[in-house]
Amino acid sequence: MHRLDVYLADGQLTDVRLDGESVFPTWFKLEFKETGEVSAKVKGVRLATRFGDEITIHHTTGEPASETADRTPVHADRE
Repeated sequence: MHRLDVYLADGQLTDVRLDGESVFPTWFKLEFKETGEVSAKVKGVRLATRFGDEITIHHTTGEPASETADRTPVHADRE
């Protein structure tokens, strides 16, 4: 199982971490499926929430991170 963290600041990509290691800047792809599942490919590694991988998108704005950070986990299990 892998973990992918995608960091955005004011809508711009600032970092991509695969299993805790920064791989930015590099090409990567996220796919949001109709079923709510998410898959990704980065550095030749394929990830999918349906296989137990964790894909998280972190959002911040120009304000201090402690006030505006929004961690949006992407999981296959949505209600």
